Amino acid sequence: MSRPTSLLRLLAALSLLLTAAGMAHAQSPVTATTPDARVETALKGAQLGFLIDEGDYRLDYKVDETRSQRVWVASGTTSLPPLEVRDVWSVAARGKGAVPADLAVHLLQENVRMVLGAWQVNQGKDEYLVVFSAQVAADADAAALREVIEVVMYSADRIEKELSGTDAF
Repeated sequence: MSRPTSLLRLLAALSLLLTAAGMAHAQSPVTATTPDARVETALKGAQLGFLIDEGDYRLDYKVDETRSQRVWVASGTTSLPPLEVRDVWSVAARGKGAVPADLAVHLLQENVRMVLGAWQVNQGKDEYLVVFSAQVAADADAAALREVIEVVMYSADRIEKELSGTDAF
């Protein structure tokens, strides 16, 4: 593939992501300050330990003997009737400044292979976060929520290890 074609495809993908982000704002997101009891019921049913972190559920996983990963399950939901979903996410990397173009392209390429969830870059004024996020039905049962949490956890840990070799998240 020629360089101009690659650049055009990257620009088209970025344009699509920006359009989708704009549409997401029209989908009635709800930020919860009170933990959603449906999440707690499902987490207890899955026998997963958790803490409440600013209204969301925080889970600390031991991936293996040397690695761990923190995952959040949002109490807030987004409705696009008849659907009501919540986010499950985990941070894989943090960097100063703007996200490097090669990292953004790598994450877009990673998204192609994902069956559930997607890579996101949350850009702040002076830093960015690389986050893996998946949506799950707001009323997901214990088994479904556990599966989504594990997909998010393993995906974020894999990229964290690939990008930095460290275990910061």
